[in-house]
Amino acid sequence: MIDQINGADTPDSRPDACADLTDAEWSQAVDEAGDKVLAAGEATSDGAEAPTEAQFEVGEEVRNRGTVVTIKKIREASSITFDGADKQAGADAKYVILETVVRNETKAGMDLTCSLPIVNALIDDQDRRFDSVEDLSGVQGNPECNAQLQPGFKDEMKFVYRVPEDANIVLWEFEEYDLEVEVVPSLVDLT
Repeated sequence: MIDQINGADTPDSRPDACADLTDAEWSQAVDEAGDKVLAAGEATSDGAEAPTEAQFEVGEEVRNRGTVVTIKKIREASSITFDGADKQAGADAKYVILETVVRNETKAGMDLTCSLPIVNALIDDQDRRFDSVEDLSGVQGNPECNAQLQPGFKDEMKFVYRVPEDANIVLWEFEEYDLEVEVVPSLVDLT
């Protein structure tokens, strides 16, 4: 469990929806997702530059293709309730929690906590990018693993990140996950 929270990439840390993938298929999917995140700062497939400044603010409805997210609140904490127990951030670390509402306007259901429908990163003033903690379904108040958010519905979702205590968080970046199309991420100003 701790390895999953800290980001160990083992076959056991795969979301249930990906458990039937071979090691090679899982590795390729992870590599492709990483490539998409890295490419977010580069030119898109049509030659247009990806945004480098926030286009939205906390409280605004932000659309990225069929995924619509509204950040209701951003807060910091030294611990979170994870799988019913208090989980400390640890020495020189803190959690940053984005309390959001996600609305699904795609053509299919999306698993918000145990799949990868939303590629996202928290960015600080040094342009460091932080991934959300593993197993977001364990965060108190989040949807259960494999609870499909059907098209036309919305749900509350907490995106949680473990960052250095002195990190000055300035942006949240997200995009709808799609292997077929180059997607330009949406940026939200968190200052």
